[in-house]
Amino acid sequence: MTDKTAYYQKDLAEKLNSIRLTRVLNVLPDLQQHLFHLIPFLIQYNQIDVSDIIDPKTPCGIHNFILSDAMISACDALSLPISEAIDSSATAFEGIYAMGSTASFGQNPQSDIDIWLVYNSNLTQDQLNLIEYKNKLITDWFAGFEFEVNFYLVHPMQFRECSAFDNCQSVGIEHSGSSQHWLLLEEFYRSHIRLAGKIVAWWPDADSQDTESDPNLLYLGDVNSLPAGEYFGASLWQLYKGLNKPHKALLKVLLLETYASEYPHTQMITQQIWQYCQQQDFSVDNDAYLLLYQRIEAYLIAQGEHNRLEIVRRCFYLKSGVTLSCVSPHSATDWRVEKINSLVKQWGWSHELVATLDNSPYWHAGQLKWFNQQLSELLLVSYKNLLKFASKQTLSERMRVEELGLLARKLHTYFSHDDHLLQPLNRLWSLSTAEKSLTIRHCLKTSRFYLYRQPYDELDQFQVDTRYQQNAFDNHAIHDADNICSLVAWSVMNGLATSETHWFQVGRNKMRADKLGYLSRKLIPIMHHVPTVSKRDLCEPWFYQKIVFIANMDGDPTTQWFGPESMLDHANATVLSLGQTKQNMLSSVAIVCLDSWGEWQCHRFNGHTALLEAISFIILGLKRSNEQVDLSIISCSAKLKQQIFNQLKTLLLRCYGLMKKADQTNTLMHSITIGDQRYRLYFNSLGMMYRKRDSMAHKKSDETYVLPRPDLADDPHSSAPSVIYQYTVMGAKQYFLHKRNQMLDVYIADEINQLEHLQYQHTNINDFVAQESHLYVFDEKKQRHPVFNMPQFFQLVRIEGELTVMPFGLSKDEMGSAF
Repeated sequence: MTDKTAYYQKDLAEKLNSIRLTRVLNVLPDLQQHLFHLIPFLIQYNQIDVSDIIDPKTPCGIHNFILSDAMISACDALSLPISEAIDSSATAFEGIYAMGSTASFGQNPQSDIDIWLVYNSNLTQDQLNLIEYKNKLITDWFAGFEFEVNFYLVHPMQFRECSAFDNCQSVGIEHSGSSQHWLLLEEFYRSHIRLAGKIVAWWPDADSQDTESDPNLLYLGDVNSLPAGEYFGASLWQLYKGLNKPHKALLKVLLLETYASEYPHTQMITQQIWQYCQQQDFSVDNDAYLLLYQRIEAYLIAQGEHNRLEIVRRCFYLKSGVTLSCVSPHSATDWRVEKINSLVKQWGWSHELVATLDNSPYWHAGQLKWFNQQLSELLLVSYKNLLKFASKQTLSERMRVEELGLLARKLHTYFSHDDHLLQPLNRLWSLSTAEKSLTIRHCLKTSRFYLYRQPYDELDQFQVDTRYQQNAFDNHAIHDADNICSLVAWSVMNGLATSETHWFQVGRNKMRADKLGYLSRKLIPIMHHVPTVSKRDLCEPWFYQKIVFIANMDGDPTTQWFGPESMLDHANATVLSLGQTKQNMLSSVAIVCLDSWGEWQCHRFNGHTALLEAISFIILGLKRSNEQVDLSIISCSAKLKQQIFNQLKTLLLRCYGLMKKADQTNTLMHSITIGDQRYRLYFNSLGMMYRKRDSMAHKKSDETYVLPRPDLADDPHSSAPSVIYQYTVMGAKQYFLHKRNQMLDVYIADEINQLEHLQYQHTNINDFVAQESHLYVFDEKKQRHPVFNMPQFFQLVRIEGELTVMPFGLSKDEMGSAF
């Protein structure tokens, strides 16, 4: 391009940049304005007074850095000394850029600021590690002012030919470098703000020659030929991000859907912004977030999707943080207010709707759950549309199969329809979900329990008859489940139930209310302290980390026992077969459990063998648990609380020990008496089963009884390595791959642990995993299964002569990191 054109394009880019800088400061409070000005200053210098000690060897310095008056004022306001000038030749960074919703209609008081640090390609990995540490210290320092700033290191060739360099890093968890490569760069181009350093050559006809002729330009790559194979990985990643910020993710997923609908003639928002710049239009209409909304709006109107459009409008309004019904101190100067007010009138919103949206920090659980459900449904609709589009393409080579599996596994927790899963409630903008009163009501017609926010005495206006449920009361249930313990656990997990919450149950007395409150208070410390889920956890079979046994929540035989409780301790009697009548004091068992994938579940067992069924259900999930598994017992009995607790704990620890000792070659037995029946529990590598003693009388030795193992395919030359049985779990399909010379052995354990053995000649493991994953994602027959229940892949490798199971595709460093 000519010098005149180059100067003209740089001038347009800088003009837009200047306007964006003014806009971001326009909506920030004074203190945060100072902090924002300090971002490039702290990268330019190794400021030791910020937080902790920064290694003086940490690379610093930004290309053509200028210490501005605003930075000096910020240093004065925060009592930071002005550092001495550094060697101008020692510039570790090409440029510092904010990106995302900053300075757009999407910026609100709770928005974080994402900063890209484009570093010099000559930096070593050790130097990058020092910079990472410094970035963390700066992030922590900003957090002390309630100002969230996230730093991402970006190689200048990150989006062009990064594979040729040893020091390229993934852009970060927030952006998932492998699953949305060019789409991430397009977002950067359309939204970035240069804080210091080189001007980004982001205009449509920019190329690498621009930077060769002008050393003050930075060219990161061309987004005009975005590959179709990247849409699927990007949509999956946005769904994952939507677990925390679904309103934000919905807009981005719908933009992907819009882009895909125009493929291969997609016009990126980046191109629209540049067209506005060329027309000298730097008004509010030339805003990345507003243009994003307008593109989605036009697409949905063309599709006749007016219900989806209404939710999108609410997400856009809430994301802006502008509150039209209650004027804030910054509303008078907020450059977005007039435009949003105009949009709201255009949409025909009522004052009541606007007030409800503005009141979102105080939404209760019922409102949050309704909005979450709308967002989830729309996210899944977009995902399926993108899945249909992607099925005609090949998956992006940058989308690592193992990363695909991890994302899908995490999404399965949130989008599964399993009634036993305790679904987390996204609080969105709400400051608290705590309730003063919670009421449970049982419906005979549906055999389910319903949870309400109202206290019982406010419901007297309704006819309390469990045979008929046709009244307004039912329409206000905020959650339902097939058992009471599940409702209580869900309330505790999602913050509705606190130690101060009053519980009620329709048609039951105060004793029942006290029992509900007792269970709730017992669950709070257990469910509010949970381990972090790592990549290793998600790529390995699940196991239990916490198990809570809840005894006698439904029914309570101890109310019919009138003897002194102390006698049981001295007589060494068992609560499972008490007294001359051999009465079982355990009528129901509920299990609340947390697995290593971060999933809470609740299961209920009733009847004479409830305890045995409960043990049989959990025992295989304890096989791989470590010694730190948290086992809690909550007895809700009116009497014998301590005795039930002590004896259940002894029994469960005994069963846990037997399960750990059992292997492929032996079966261990334990006898137990329940009521007037004697049972034998058999433990082996496949779990636990129980039999009445009488039904096994024909056996010579109970210890020789062996549970059947799954049949292999008809292959006389092969048998499943015993190590596989340590990794099989219920509910997940698993592939165990063993490469022997030119042969690939594939052992497939299905969702119910049935095993199949296949062999392939001259087959590469990576190719096999990629092909199976592609088929599983896109094959219509496979889609009858849960949408995100992807199979797991493992390699069988020999380490020091012993056959070992390793998760496929992830390094040791990756597996230890949080996901």
